[in-house]
Amino acid sequence: MGVPFVSQKVSYVGDGHELLAVENSNGEVRWKFAGVLDTLSSYAPVQWGDTVYWGPGDGILYAIHATSGHLKWRLDRSAEWQYLRQIYVGNGVLVAGTYKELLLGISLEDGKVLWAFNAGNFINSHHVAGTTAYLWSPTGWVYAIDILSGEVLWRHQTTNYGQSSGNWGAMMAEIVVHGGLLYALDMNNVLHLLDVEDGREIRRIAFQQELRPVVLPGNGSWAVVATDSGRIQQAFWPR
Repeated sequence: MGVPFVSQKVSYVGDGHELLAVENSNGEVRWKFAGVLDTLSSYAPVQWGDTVYWGPGDGILYAIHATSGHLKWRLDRSAEWQYLRQIYVGNGVLVAGTYKELLLGISLEDGKVLWAFNAGNFINSHHVAGTTAYLWSPTGWVYAIDILSGEVLWRHQTTNYGQSSGNWGAMMAEIVVHGGLLYALDMNNVLHLLDVEDGREIRRIAFQQELRPVVLPGNGSWAVVATDSGRIQQAFWPR
C-alpha cells in the first residue's frame, strides 16, 4: 500500500500498481484505476474538487475523475523528470517534486507546466502551505517558493559543506508549517524553527535521544517528537 490521501468521505491509496478509492464509512472500494503493471504506487495522490491527481512512479501524471474513476487527462514528461515524488495542491496549482531535481507548478486544468525550479540536487521532501512551497535541498538550503509564479521568496542556508557553518544535518522528517513557523528536524536530532516570512532561524532544540522522522507542532510554543526507543517527547519553549 502507498501513502493515502484522506478526504471527508473517501480515501485514495495506491495498492500495488492500482489506485483505489475507498469509502471511509465502510471500507468498500468505489473504483480502481490501473497504472503500469511493474510500477508500485508509493507516494500519495491528492484530490482537488472533482479530480484526483496521481503520480504512481511511471513518470506520468494522471488526472482522474474522483466519482467515477475515469481518466480525464494524462501528462507524460518522464524523459524530463523520470518520475514524480510528492504532489500537493495549493491555490489552484499542483506542486510536484520530481526525481530529477525539479519542483514544478502544474495547471490543474490541462497539466501544463507553469514553472520549474531546479533545486540543485534531488528534492528530499517539500511542503505546501497557503501560496508557498517549502523544500530542503541536499545542497544545504531551505527554499520558500511562490506557487503561482515559481519565484524564490527566500532561502536559508543549513550547511556550508566546505565550512559546516550552518551546522545542520541532512533533513530527517518532512518539513511542517504551523502557526507562522517552519519546523525542520535534522539527522543530528535537532529541531529548527524558521520564520515563514523571511526564513530567519528563530530557535533550535537539541534532543539527547535518537529520533524518528516525525514532528507534530502545537500552538507555536511546543512540538511532539518520537524517539527510537518508542517514547513520545513534548518540547516546550517560550513564545
